[in-house]
Amino acid sequence: MSTGNDRSPAASPATEGNSALLDLARRDDNDPFAIGAVDAPVVVIEYADFTCPYCSAFAVNTLPALLEEYVEAGHVRIEWRDTPILTEHSVETAIAGRAAAEQDLFWEFSRELFAHTYSGPKDYQRETLIDIAGKVAGLDTAAFTAALDDPALAAAVDQEADDSRNLGVSGTPTFVVGDQILQGAQPVDAFRQVIDAQLEEVD
Repeated sequence: MSTGNDRSPAASPATEGNSALLDLARRDDNDPFAIGAVDAPVVVIEYADFTCPYCSAFAVNTLPALLEEYVEAGHVRIEWRDTPILTEHSVETAIAGRAAAEQDLFWEFSRELFAHTYSGPKDYQRETLIDIAGKVAGLDTAAFTAALDDPALAAAVDQEADDSRNLGVSGTPTFVVGDQILQGAQPVDAFRQVIDAQLEEVD
């Protein structure tokens, strides 16, 4: 299992330059795991694990620039996929993300959780996750706490983990940018290069 800053493409069928990758985008207007216009020209799909330090580096160092430059301008939509493959806490943190998504606060919670990962603690105990949720404005922590035990959320995490594995995603983070793949905590310029090329193709 490769993780982190491995820049090689994921295994088939998720191969670089494969137009079939375009079909992976959900483009669901009610998807709480997506941010950006549903009809944005380019969809970036992020396969990630909340306990992954490279994923947290992307969230802290790269994602804000992409949101400002591309998502807010309507050029890019970002869709999340649970890929809980890294640590013993990967599944429970993915469930926590879905618990926040039940309140349409997935991205706000993910920002706080990745900040926690980026700062270095390896503590993802239940009370820690609840404390992190408490930092999200407007989040009902009692409802969040109850949702942590929802078997439907656990099943959804398992299903998406299987889907990611079946696509050949073996490392986090892995990004599908239109019909191209970027893997690892790439610098923002790497994303700009691929996104700009994709936008030129759809013009």
